[in-house]
Amino acid sequence: MRLGISSEAALDAPVDELVAACERRGLGALGLVLGTAIGPDDVLEAAKIAADVSVRISGIVVDGCPDTLAMAALSRLANAPIIVRGDSDLHARIACTSAIVLEGGSALAFVSGSPATWLDAVVGAGVEFAWHIDETCQDPAADAAQILRARPIRLIRLAGGGPELSTQNQRGIGDLMRALTLAGYDGPLIMTPSSQRYRVVWSAWLGRRGGWGCGSKTDSSQQSVPIHL
Repeated sequence: MRLGISSEAALDAPVDELVAACERRGLGALGLVLGTAIGPDDVLEAAKIAADVSVRISGIVVDGCPDTLAMAALSRLANAPIIVRGDSDLHARIACTSAIVLEGGSALAFVSGSPATWLDAVVGAGVEFAWHIDETCQDPAADAAQILRARPIRLIRLAGGGPELSTQNQRGIGDLMRALTLAGYDGPLIMTPSSQRYRVVWSAWLGRRGGWGCGSKTDSSQQSVPIHL
């Protein structure tokens, strides 16, 4: 199992500082989210920096279904899967995921909540997926066992990981980790904030001191993200 963080843990941090934060915490994976403060060029920069250290780009989250040909190219160049998130229609996410794969990229459908609401559709479509564990998962260990009986998990996102883990015992996260270990899960487990109200705690946990340096970016989550590949 390769532990890592999402760029959502520090929305204004440039990618070199995110990679450095992973190294400081001994984490081997970094998940990126397009549109927070990160564009395609930043993804490629992160992949280049990470190639020189023991940190891998685990996935690139995109909201909705952007240009699938461009996303396939970005996936290949960054050597990381595109994670299709944001559309409330599961079948639309599955269709977009399949289209990226058909264009020669690697892609995962973003899924969350009870497996009863998505597992059959994902298995039936034959797509791979990224499982997002949040407060809607009442028994993550039992859910993991059900999922793994039907389909391998490519990537797991844990909302409320990192510095928030001390508050997560009631959600059975310890049982989940034991279940994944026993099942031989060897993919990324990416920790994300459960809410941006914990941004100060995450900042301290990542070793942030007075900002991320001169290269810091402002949040561009409200801006469109052009794709130039």
